[in-house]
Amino acid sequence: MAQNSSSSPKRDINAVLAAHDKELLAIPDVVGVYVGTLQDRRTPCLKVMLARKNSEAERKIPKVIEGYPVVVEVTGKIRALSKP
Repeated sequence: MAQNSSSSPKRDINAVLAAHDKELLAIPDVVGVYVGTLQDRRTPCLKVMLARKNSEAERKIPKVIEGYPVVVEVTGKIRALSKP
């Protein structure tokens, strides 16, 4: 997976997510990826959701992609809701 640790992102974060989502989702236990913000609620980042704590998967996930920080969240399994 291409990782660019440049401090200044060159592309829109949505384009970066679209370019790397399949690679991230191919990592075992990754159940979702989305655009979010860091704890400061201003800095854009890529969020990677894991089904369970998995140190091997976490090592495979880059800390920065194309200048955007990557944050890992353990969310549990993701499944569709049934119709009401």
